[in-house]
Amino acid sequence: MKFFLQQHSHRNASLIVFLSSGVWGIMWYPMREVESLGLAPLWVQGMFMLMPALALLPFAFRATMAARHHWVIYLAAGGLINAGFTCFGLGLLLASVSKTTVLFYLTPVWGTILGRFFLGERPGWQRWFAVGAAVIGCGLVMRLDPWRMAFEPADLLGLSSGLLWGAGTVVLRRFPDADFRNISLVQYIIGVALAGLIILVLDVPAPTSAALLAAAPWAFVFGALVFLPALMLIFRISQYLSPGLVGILMLSEVLVAATTAALFLGERFDAAQLFGVGLIMAAGAGVVLVGPKSHDDDPAKG
Repeated sequence: MKFFLQQHSHRNASLIVFLSSGVWGIMWYPMREVESLGLAPLWVQGMFMLMPALALLPFAFRATMAARHHWVIYLAAGGLINAGFTCFGLGLLLASVSKTTVLFYLTPVWGTILGRFFLGERPGWQRWFAVGAAVIGCGLVMRLDPWRMAFEPADLLGLSSGLLWGAGTVVLRRFPDADFRNISLVQYIIGVALAGLIILVLDVPAPTSAALLAAAPWAFVFGALVFLPALMLIFRISQYLSPGLVGILMLSEVLVAATTAALFLGERFDAAQLFGVGLIMAAGAGVVLVGPKSHDDDPAKG
């Protein structure tokens, strides 16, 4: 736990976010396995929210209830971030997967803009260059053709998901003293509640008890033991690293997802995708190696 609690240097914190976000790139595999057991996608999402919440309850429930002065922060950060997750998940179901992914990963843009107005950050041209390279790289990896792209109302889900996530990370950065473990618990509880509400509203059929029992180990191992620690690390580092930088580094998820899909699903990168991978890697390396350019980006000055 000391590793989670300590404040890392700019370079180490950036690498941790890059690697932790990359872990999410394999999320498609266990979620597809659970779906293949007979669970509807919304039930899959609910299971992957429920298991981490149950794992966190013994460790964070009492502290969360005791820290009444931080409840508004917990609800704001956890609510915004989980609303972003929910919009992203619904966008994948109801809209174009590639457009939803790219629209979500406008997060570096929203994080940088919101950080400028609400945190007083002063991003230089290097940051904006990295943001541009990251977003273009994401579009190339996802094979998004901007010349043939038509926006539908459902695409607002993808756009909203990135904006909500960016706003949530601004709250995390604004209140570094709030316990990230409690924020994580609240985020997952809100996720379970939202998934349940949407299931009821859309009248999604319930899976069989046998399917739920078969899905539980998958959701616990990956949701609670793999993805939960990665999320908590990102939450903690978001409390002292710029939201715009965090958004750029989180693009490692796209790289891992595309690479694992190529390896296990037979998908292959074309030249444009490889160029997009290079842009994302260059953007990530740039924000790691260049280091903080202002007081607001420097963890040591937190």
